[in-house]
Amino acid sequence: MRRYREVTLLLDKLPGNNYIFSPCFLRKEDTINIADYYLTVEDIRRVETKVKGSQFIGTLSPAENETDAEKFLESIRKEFHNATHNCFAYRVDESVFRYSDDGEPSGTAGRPILSMIDKYHLIKVVMVVTRYFGGTKLGTGGLIRAYSECAEEAVKGSRIRKKLIYEQLRISYPFEMINKVQHLVQKYEARIQDDASPEGMVSVIGIAPSRIEEFKTELISATAGKAEFLENNEYIG
Repeated sequence: MRRYREVTLLLDKLPGNNYIFSPCFLRKEDTINIADYYLTVEDIRRVETKVKGSQFIGTLSPAENETDAEKFLESIRKEFHNATHNCFAYRVDESVFRYSDDGEPSGTAGRPILSMIDKYHLIKVVMVVTRYFGGTKLGTGGLIRAYSECAEEAVKGSRIRKKLIYEQLRISYPFEMINKVQHLVQKYEARIQDDASPEGMVSVIGIAPSRIEEFKTELISATAGKAEFLENNEYIG
């Protein structure tokens, strides 16, 4: 089971006094493995752009899951019910995503919006770019640029939050090994929840995915093989 924790970011400034964090802006001080976190937006952000009379309104929001994303889409459709198009894209994780051109020529809106989400390595987000037609057709290339630029402006103006990923390990061990286990938890900057049983301690340890195997090896060595990894990794509490 994976759990997530919010952390404070080291932020780099982009032009226009907007702040964003992405892997390409990592500082040397930030040594967190890229496999141990993901990037998402902190709150809803809206921007407006105009191209040859057409108004584009980009709205970016966090979305924890597909249900959240679909609810947000419906709210935007109701808010801009008289718009010419409400094109969108969302990504929950690597395999769960969706996009739509909403009546624009195929490939000119939804996919470019998703490309901007992916460009900045965001997940658990949904973006809608609403268009009010201004009377001048933009053509395929013009539409792709217009939707891409509006989407990117929304991302650049957002607060990006990094969340650490924790894999849960459930272990049992004798009472006399408590100090050794606690020492390793601190060494690996992990999290722990303890529960006692008549036979000994049972703990759930939250640890960064990239450090799991190393942690397991050292734990077995430190406890002389007395620590046992349990199949049920359900989080206690």
